[in-house]
Amino acid sequence: MKGQPTCARWGFLALMLGLLFAASTTSQAQDWDINPSPYAEQNRQIRREKFDLVVPQIMRERRVDMWIHVMRVAVPDSFGADELGSTSGVFIFTDRGGGRIERAILERRWGASQREEGETDYNSVAESGAYDIIGDPVRVQEPVGGPMTEYDYRFKGLRAFVEARDPKRIAVNYAYDLGPWVTYSSFDGDPGWVGGISHTDYLLLARELGETYSARLVSSEWLVMDYLNRPVPSEVDLMRKMRQDELANFHEALAAIVPGVTKTRDTQLTVFRRMWTGESQRGRSAGWKDAVIQGGDILAAPSLGMYAYVLREGEVAPPPEIQRLWAEYLKIDKIMAETIKAGLTPREIVRDLEQKFAAAGIIVRDNQLHMVLPKNDFAVYSAGFDPEKTEISIDSHGQVKGARPYSVETYLAPRIGSLGPDWTKDIPLAPYHHFVLEYFFYMPSPAPKDQDQYLFWWDHEEALATPDGVEYLSPPQKDLILVH
Repeated sequence: MKGQPTCARWGFLALMLGLLFAASTTSQAQDWDINPSPYAEQNRQIRREKFDLVVPQIMRERRVDMWIHVMRVAVPDSFGADELGSTSGVFIFTDRGGGRIERAILERRWGASQREEGETDYNSVAESGAYDIIGDPVRVQEPVGGPMTEYDYRFKGLRAFVEARDPKRIAVNYAYDLGPWVTYSSFDGDPGWVGGISHTDYLLLARELGETYSARLVSSEWLVMDYLNRPVPSEVDLMRKMRQDELANFHEALAAIVPGVTKTRDTQLTVFRRMWTGESQRGRSAGWKDAVIQGGDILAAPSLGMYAYVLREGEVAPPPEIQRLWAEYLKIDKIMAETIKAGLTPREIVRDLEQKFAAAGIIVRDNQLHMVLPKNDFAVYSAGFDPEKTEISIDSHGQVKGARPYSVETYLAPRIGSLGPDWTKDIPLAPYHHFVLEYFFYMPSPAPKDQDQYLFWWDHEEALATPDGVEYLSPPQKDLILVH
């Protein structure tokens, strides 16, 4: 192997994220900081900075005087769990004037259990230093029977708290306008797109607040979106640090590859290979069963924008088609990086991209050609277009780090490209908007009979948007790494 053996273990991170979300939806954890993360203290600092810098800004921009976020263990909510720091309680942010927003945690926050099962460090929210008012946790045990139920206690006393502050507009965590696309089946899995409180909780909350204040309730979805999409300085610093850690991990992943021996399913990298029509070029179809990495493959960590080529026997450099593919990638990435800017809306950015790509001889397509029926038949989808031109599909959606153990995707954000609901196209990118430079392109390339006549490329690099263009979390790769 030669060149710069640096990339990241995208498969490893994806696995970790899956495990972390599974933990959030199945455990009875009261405090999210217990999840394994080497960045626990940095995450708490991010939470404090978000409360200091972002919350006052977005509440005033959205004309919200009080922001209530109801958390219950039984209703999975990764925004509350990760960003606010607990999975139970009523979190209340109140604008009482001045430069600081009051932060309180009240009501039914679960504490110690009589069974001593599933208990966590529920005092962590106090130790984090992020909150001004923290109610006592409730001991979890089955009491002697009586007329009172959990519903009688859930919001008891909240009206007095609200009346003392007399908010004119109260945002509560339920979704209304910012819905997902029509076939989005993982609504509750998105870090921002959780459906929100139950109908029961809404009715109980309205009853407790009374007619005057319940009439002032609105959805907090815009606040949640703004909160997710405005990184703070400590968050950006940690993302850069994490990128270096991930790049170091790739040293190991790439060095462990033995061409002709290592199975594609065992590597922590994405493997690109020219295949026959109907088969995935990135290892996601039946034709890859029991495949091993071999000469001619491209090994990729798209989340880091890092790529390597496996030399065939007798090769000292990639063949012309791979060199051309690499040059096409560098050209496309440069156009994307120069065009995506904070302050512009996705609709404006796509308009500019279409013009620049057209001038570069590249056709912008709506669909990801490998994803729709008939799958992976690029020639079918290129019918009627210039067969000598590269075609590209763009989907630069939001990415969230916040106070989470690891960065995750979010679609509750500006979304650059043809996919997603229309409302995602008219939201200006905030300074240092965290997103992925995601696109798929298909470059015409003559091949033997029955093989696909287009070469496929996927980039999914996390980056930040500034008024001057894209800021990478690590220097962009210039030369294709070579693996012997």
